[in-house]
Amino acid sequence: MVSLDKLPVGCKGVVHSLDLSDEAFRRVAAFGLIPGSQFNLSRRAPFGGPLVLEVGCTRFLLRRSLAKFIQVRVAR
Repeated sequence: MVSLDKLPVGCKGVVHSLDLSDEAFRRVAAFGLIPGSQFNLSRRAPFGGPLVLEVGCTRFLLRRSLAKFIQVRVAR
């Protein structure tokens, strides 16, 4: 397992767990980022900026401050 903020760009992963507040969990879950969901990390903004994730047909930005509390594994 690795935190989402450490995953390399272009990598596909599966969400293992989210250690977020209820409000933050609801926000990311609205985009489909829930335990067991697959995603693609398509971009990483420089200087600690947000990550661009694709979950299914949805593409969204995720702050790295939240990504470090999301545990994922690399998808094969």
